[in-house]
Amino acid sequence: MIETLSPPDAQRRDLSRRPLRKILFVTNTNEYGGAEKHLLELIRRLREVPVQVCILCFDMDFFTERLGPGDNVDVITCKKAPETLRDWAGLFRRIHPDVAVFVYCWFWALPWMAVVGAWRAGIRRRFSIQHLFTAPYPLPEDFRKAWRQRQSIRRRLARLLGREPREKPAWMTGLPLCVPASLSTPLQLKLSAYLCKRTICVSDELRHRLVKEFGFPPWKTTTVHNGVSISEFVPSESRRYEVRARLGLDRDEFVLVCVAGLREQKRIDILIQAVSSVLRNGVRCKSFIVGDGPLRDQLTGQVRELGLSGNGFFEGFQEDVRPYLQASSAFILTSHMEGLPFSLLEAMACGLPSIVTDVGGNTEVVTHRVHGLIAPRGSVDAVSEAITYLATHPQERAQMARMARTRVCDAFDIEKAMAEIRRVILN
Repeated sequence: MIETLSPPDAQRRDLSRRPLRKILFVTNTNEYGGAEKHLLELIRRLREVPVQVCILCFDMDFFTERLGPGDNVDVITCKKAPETLRDWAGLFRRIHPDVAVFVYCWFWALPWMAVVGAWRAGIRRRFSIQHLFTAPYPLPEDFRKAWRQRQSIRRRLARLLGREPREKPAWMTGLPLCVPASLSTPLQLKLSAYLCKRTICVSDELRHRLVKEFGFPPWKTTTVHNGVSISEFVPSESRRYEVRARLGLDRDEFVLVCVAGLREQKRIDILIQAVSSVLRNGVRCKSFIVGDGPLRDQLTGQVRELGLSGNGFFEGFQEDVRPYLQASSAFILTSHMEGLPFSLLEAMACGLPSIVTDVGGNTEVVTHRVHGLIAPRGSVDAVSEAITYLATHPQERAQMARMARTRVCDAFDIEKAMAEIRRVILN
């Protein structure tokens, strides 16, 4: 079932009557996060370009309510993702775009059949944007066993013709994001990469893994780092004291802020344990976690068990996180995996030193003891030491804050990043 949600503003152009090039962004997610924010930022920078923009999303639409009256976007929602190659090709023929851009909020968000279906439907310009490498590799034994059972010539031919939908393997059950029914193998992912004119990765580390571990063609992959609006995300002393007064914080109290979804990959449990350790050692610290997710109740229970309820913590999802960043002393992100987090760039733009784990593109942004501190992932002790250092070294913390702001202004301006992506897909 397909439902098209057309822009309600009568002043918008009638897209169906204009001979414009149509760009289709294909995405699959069950939560609003960095990839969705990235896509909206890109669409807003296509306003002045004579193109027709469509978003194809499955099950949930996180875009319509966030699009402005000048965005001129059609949002197409499918209640269910296609399960066969034939269905994917048919869907693309009905939409009939000139350009298809596949937005991977994480590595397995869309199956290989999506790109191949676009190729089969005659869409000549196909691109992908990769945000996060999340797949375990090598693949778990139960999936590899299931895959070997499907290797007869008859069943290969049936799958090629789109007549045998593949079930979701057991090891994928319970993952926090949408998982397509047709999970792709490394060979199929490699094929889909070759059928894309360009794969855009948000970090060098992500690009390196795709090329090395999955055989993505290096000449068809490129890195365009995420960016941040350096005019919207700025330090603000007035906002700092205003928000601190609302939260009952002292003017000079050391305050940590974490902007992250409450899901497994963010490892908020490590942050909570580290804060507990810091407080036991007599270092004053308040912490605020801005975000929501499936682990909210579990993490709230952990805070309660450790007796930390009076030390800040959960503020829920906030559409505008700037007040919390501007009111804080330092930013922290204890993730187990990342692409290149927007929250880190936004915090640095607001003049915050950061504590991050050595995953994804974090180390491409933060230089240890220059813009913040880098800790090994999964290490409660290392995170505790980093928090203690920033809390007890105000002069060094202030210097890192200045360097952090300079770093994003010099290298991570969102206008430059979006201009490069626009050049790639429209060239």
